[in-house]
Amino acid sequence: MDMTKQAVKSALGLLKDTELAQFFGTSKQAVGQWPDNEPLPQGRQWQARALRPDVFGQETARRTRKRGS
Repeated sequence: MDMTKQAVKSALGLLKDTELAQFFGTSKQAVGQWPDNEPLPQGRQWQARALRPDVFGQETARRTRKRGS
C-alpha cells in the first residue's frame, strides 16, 4: 500500500482529515497540508505502522523501503 493520506484514510475507514488528525494526535491544519496522493511524511508513516500494525505492518514497510532504495 502506498502510504498516502488518501490510502491511509481508506485503510482506516476514515472520511475526513479531522479523523486522520485524531488518529495521529495532531491538528487538522497539519493534516490539511499533506497532499492527498503523495507519500505521508516518513515519521507519520512509521507512526501509522506503530499504531496499527494490523493494517500497516511489516509488508507495507518492506514495499516502502524497496521503492525508496
